[in-house]
Amino acid sequence: MKRETWNVPHQAQGVTFASIYRRKKAMLTLGQAALEDAWEYMAPRECALLILDETACILSRNGDPQTLQQLSVLGFNDGTYCAEGIIGTCALSLAAISGQAVKTMADQHFKQALWNWAFCATPLFDSKGRLTGTIALACPVEQTTAADLPLTLAIAREVGTFTADGQFAR
Repeated sequence: MKRETWNVPHQAQGVTFASIYRRKKAMLTLGQAALEDAWEYMAPRECALLILDETACILSRNGDPQTLQQLSVLGFNDGTYCAEGIIGTCALSLAAISGQAVKTMADQHFKQALWNWAFCATPLFDSKGRLTGTIALACPVEQTTAADLPLTLAIAREVGTFTADGQFAR
C-alpha cells in the first residue's frame, strides 16, 4: 500500500448491502435519529456524520451536502468498507480496532488523499461488550474543532444506552 496512491474503497452493493443494512436496522433507527438531532444543531457546518457497522462498513451518512459530495468523490458512500487494510490509518478503522474514541487528521492519515480531512470515531458496544458499530464525524481539516471527538462519544453513548437497556436487538 502506497501513501500517495488512492483507490476507491470496496463497496457492498445490492443484496449484500441490503442484508447488512437489514441486520443493523434497529441500531440504525436509533443511530440515525441521534445523528439527525445532532445535525440540527450543527448546520450549516461543513461536516458529515456517519454510522458504520463492526466491519467498518458505512451504513448511513448525514450532514452538509457539499461535504457528503466531497466524501463521495473519495468513495465514502453507503456500503463503503473503511478497514485499515483498505483505506490506511484513519479513525474510521482505528476506533473499531482499539475500542476507543479516536481522532485522526491531516498527515496522521496514512493515505495522502485524506490529509485534507479530519475524522473522529467512537465505537459502539452492546450490553455484552461486543463491538456493534461506530459513530463518526468527518470534516475538512480546517473545519475541525475540539468538540468533534466528544460529540461522537456522546452520540455513541446515547445509542449504547439503548443497547444496554435491551431496547433493541443486535
